[in-house]
Amino acid sequence: MQQETPVSDIVDKIDETVTDDNVRAGELLGAFGHSALLPTLIVPALLVTSPLSAIPFFSSLCGIAIVLIALQGVFGRGQPWLPEFICRRPIPAEKTHRATKTMARLAGWLDKVTRQRLQFLVVGPARPVVYFICALAASMIPLLELVPMSSSMIGAGVSLLAIGMLARDGVFAVVGFLFVCVAMAVPWFIFAQGSALLT
Repeated sequence: MQQETPVSDIVDKIDETVTDDNVRAGELLGAFGHSALLPTLIVPALLVTSPLSAIPFFSSLCGIAIVLIALQGVFGRGQPWLPEFICRRPIPAEKTHRATKTMARLAGWLDKVTRQRLQFLVVGPARPVVYFICALAASMIPLLELVPMSSSMIGAGVSLLAIGMLARDGVFAVVGFLFVCVAMAVPWFIFAQGSALLT
């Protein structure tokens, strides 16, 4: 029996969608159809962890997209919707292809280690809670874009939370939550250290 590879399939779909010099964000997010909320959520979360996050304001754009998609998950909406200013944003094709090569290795590993565990953390009444955590974490990305690694760590945390829901693996959701907590604690630590030096 062939092993399912949901995360690798998402990364492959991103790479297949990029065929021109530039691709619009809406094309990447819409590549999974109108009823695939979780894969659509994973796309910007993975992209913000990739080298594409070095593009100015790209992390903020991904953060806004994650918030909007995750909130739709909170309220049980099955068809993802995003505003035109996000969908029309061009993304360089060459950089996207390079990013997917980096993500593909990670995606392959994630597919190998995910399994159905602690499902009560990612199904039923817990699902809207996980979506809300994704939205809350991603809402911090525009504020933390200038703090090194914070945006990428939040993106990684949201990716793990979403993958946990996709694979029904509660362990991944727990690890994703810890990633988010650490990422949101980093700027407070930097601020506290800076304040200590000034006093």
